[in-house]
Amino acid sequence: MSEIIIPAQQFASPQDALAHYGVKGMQWGVRKDDRLEGVSPGTNREASKDAREFARAKMFYGEGAGTRRKLIKAKVEAKAAKDPAYKKAFDHHLAKQDLGKHAEKARGERKRKDVSAGTGKAVRGAHRQLTGGMGNVGLTGAVLAGGIIAAKKANVDKILANAAATSYKQAKTSYNNKKAVEDLLKSMNLK
Repeated sequence: MSEIIIPAQQFASPQDALAHYGVKGMQWGVRKDDRLEGVSPGTNREASKDAREFARAKMFYGEGAGTRRKLIKAKVEAKAAKDPAYKKAFDHHLAKQDLGKHAEKARGERKRKDVSAGTGKAVRGAHRQLTGGMGNVGLTGAVLAGGIIAAKKANVDKILANAAATSYKQAKTSYNNKKAVEDLLKSMNLK
């Protein structure tokens, strides 16, 4: 099979050779219909971000959902009171939000939070079992309590208690003997 060779295209001027890639001043990812008349790009961007957050909060459910909605609503109302252009841009962007997409994300977020909460409950339950319901005890305390419970079950605690009592008696005897020698030396005025 033979290759077809096309000769290089000749242009009259360099401007003829440039391809058209958009409108001068166009920004990446910003469509012309996203810009509103009389609204600055910064306000428009902020309103778009707040509209996404508002829609996410609207679709979120479960623990903390009401507080989340109240906070974003108060934030939007405060910004709208300062700048009427913000309110116009916010309403425009909120109308364009896909609530189905936000509902799907809210379900995923709720699942993650529920798993996290369930794991926390399981850990707290195990902690209560180890500590015998001693309340809010640190990890070291929980480990020690678990060790004590295990030692009691294996009767190691009695062995350790006997060893500790023996050591204490030896130390006390040694101390008492040393004390007796010192008292004897003092009474003889040798020390």
